[in-house]
Amino acid sequence: MRSTTGWGALLAALLAACGGGSSDGESTTPSGTPGGTPAANPSSSFVITIQGMAFSPLRLEVTPGTTVTVRNLDGEVHSVTSQSTPGAFRPGSANGVSFDTGLFTGQRTFTIPANAPVGATVPYFCLSHLQTMVTPNGEIAIVATPTTPTTPTQPTGPTAPGPYGNM
Repeated sequence: MRSTTGWGALLAALLAACGGGSSDGESTTPSGTPGGTPAANPSSSFVITIQGMAFSPLRLEVTPGTTVTVRNLDGEVHSVTSQSTPGAFRPGSANGVSFDTGLFTGQRTFTIPANAPVGATVPYFCLSHLQTMVTPNGEIAIVATPTTPTTPTQPTGPTAPGPYGNM
């Protein structure tokens, strides 16, 4: 009888360690993806990926009103935060456009305002790591028709494997 109780407690502990509930303190990002678990198919075709301390792509072209998905594949918090000029490493607005995912793991989204001026370029950085990122700045270009690929490319600098290894 005693060994059955021991096995039951062990099974309960193993199930609790695997998750399965929301009592583990895991946060949910605005896109509905639990923190630390990037979605396999982001809801937007406009994606910025952070992996190996690098942004990819470094330039993303979007139209006004576009929702941008940011996937953080690193095991630490990052942000995509607009700045007024590249290299300022201070939150700011460029051409009246600003955004900030806040520090997060997993996935977040933000929307470029519908009245964002075509021709504007908005530089961004990671609020947590500033210039220590492999690619410290990226940019979002507001265009009438996007021409850049919406599938992220692999960073070109030295990379550290993400939680799922190098993909």
